Amino acid sequence: MNHSNKYYIPTTILGLLSIFTVLFNTELYDGSWSMISMSLFGVAIPICSYIFRKNAVISFLLTTFFTIIVVRNADQHDWSIVGWVTALVFIPLLCQLISLARDSYNTDGTHLTALTLLRTFIGLNWLTHCTEKLFLSHHDVGLVDFFSNVVGPNTIGQSIPEPWVHYVIILGGLVELTAAICLGLGLLTRFGAFVSCAYLVAAQLMSGHFMVGYTWMIPGGGWEVPFYFFMVTYPFMLPRNAGSISLDTALKTNNSNIALIKSFSGA
Repeated sequence: MNHSNKYYIPTTILGLLSIFTVLFNTELYDGSWSMISMSLFGVAIPICSYIFRKNAVISFLLTTFFTIIVVRNADQHDWSIVGWVTALVFIPLLCQLISLARDSYNTDGTHLTALTLLRTFIGLNWLTHCTEKLFLSHHDVGLVDFFSNVVGPNTIGQSIPEPWVHYVIILGGLVELTAAICLGLGLLTRFGAFVSCAYLVAAQLMSGHFMVGYTWMIPGGGWEVPFYFFMVTYPFMLPRNAGSISLDTALKTNNSNIALIKSFSGA
């Protein structure tokens, strides 16, 4: 499934509109790092759409990846104009996804198509967690308090002092970003599934959700939702289930048969 992206023109145009909005609203951001991050990811949207227009899978995955980061970061921190304008990119991206899913159905069949769509959503969903940890100039007070006074006592038996708590937050964000890249983009899919599952288990132990109970709606949050994501993630550690909407498949070469790469790949 290595055909051109039929929707690259509207995706690129809307991506350019997004980057103009990002660059003309720099007063919204909470510092230099968030401004640089939003600018770089915003620029990446039209660039990925246009440069990879000859390969629909790569174009869709990378453009979606950067669009989610910009929209999530903007919406989470009330940079509304940036979030709403950038969200328009999802319209042609949805058209791309429908086209890719149809092609996948014709080539891979029902089951593998269902799996690859599920994997893509679950994997890219990690981006909604890592943005607040990695792409802000200043971590949210509530997030810092949670890692210091909840994660700390559950992990080392005492609160984590500043500035160490910020390094712990960044470490968690990097693991989440790795999961998004590997599982969401389908690049070394099996490795991404392992990282995701290991992180989910560790996060539950360190956050104390097991002590709260099962139901997620209980004050403090039970372990229901993390357990759900674990159960729908671990099957992707099995071989050959990344599907055609993945970088494992789109970038497959003779080197993909190297033992180490093959053991991590889902293609």
